[in-house]
Amino acid sequence: MSKYQVNYKVTTCYKFKLKPTVIIQTEVKEWVHGNWDKVRTRQHENLKENATKGLLSKKAIQKLKGSINWLVASSQNKNLKSLKTNYIHKFKINFITLTIPPQENEIIEEKKFKIILNTWLTYQRKFSSLNNYVWKIEKHKDNRLHIHILTDTFIHHRLVRNSWNLILKRNGLLEYHNKKFNNYDPNSTDIHSIQKVKKVAAYMVKYMTKNNEVDNLYNGRVWSCSSKISSVMQQVLEVYPDKINEVLKPLMNKKIDYKEILTEPNQFGNSFLVAECYLLKLQDWILLKGSYLYEIFKELIIFLRSSKQLSIDFNLKLA
Repeated sequence: MSKYQVNYKVTTCYKFKLKPTVIIQTEVKEWVHGNWDKVRTRQHENLKENATKGLLSKKAIQKLKGSINWLVASSQNKNLKSLKTNYIHKFKINFITLTIPPQENEIIEEKKFKIILNTWLTYQRKFSSLNNYVWKIEKHKDNRLHIHILTDTFIHHRLVRNSWNLILKRNGLLEYHNKKFNNYDPNSTDIHSIQKVKKVAAYMVKYMTKNNEVDNLYNGRVWSCSSKISSVMQQVLEVYPDKINEVLKPLMNKKIDYKEILTEPNQFGNSFLVAECYLLKLQDWILLKGSYLYEIFKELIIFLRSSKQLSIDFNLKLA
């Protein structure tokens, strides 16, 4: 055997990331010889610095958009009957804004604000069966924090306001308002029903990132989503090479657009394939009906629509 060994990569599996509007395929390769662990260690060293400073990175914006897309894809039309008029209202998605009223001598810090937010979310999960949601923190011009929440759960506007003000009062954040107006019921909330959701993800991402600026006093996450959406976004289908044609065949439909993601050219002008993307509209999933990908997507949608609150691992592998 020669003392010289040639290092080369072999494909060990393919990974598919399913999203409502795109399927991303990547190829996993490993060295037959060589110290792969050291390469992976070097790649992860850059993850140690995780302070956001109030800024959404490009990757975070994509994740925010992805979470909203899952929320929209899984939301169902609901008919709500008015007790006063018996009129049937159609409902699909709520857009809620929660604000802390002006304080006399205090600007609420990020940590305290998140405690109050988590208290409100916990309250709504318990008493309003709050299901899927995405939230994003922003600042007023006077540095007061407020929160935007997109959810598929109907919550009456009065319950939103009463519950939020109750939590603010218990935390001593309505005393200045009471001193000025002699009540503990400020107009601290706003709620709108969104029925036409065709382009809601793109619009909401644009709306929620319009003030995307660095804030050195802010170090935490500026957005998040419910545990079920987070669980679904983490699912990855692993396919071994001998099964790849079975998975790819339904994606060869001419109605499904295809795009390659390439690296920036290196010093020799060469670019390399990073991922392959199959672009879909939500209604295009019907083109994949009967395929393995379609069945997984349907299972994820059913999970999001269910009343289960725990995250689960689908263990998606096709060996």
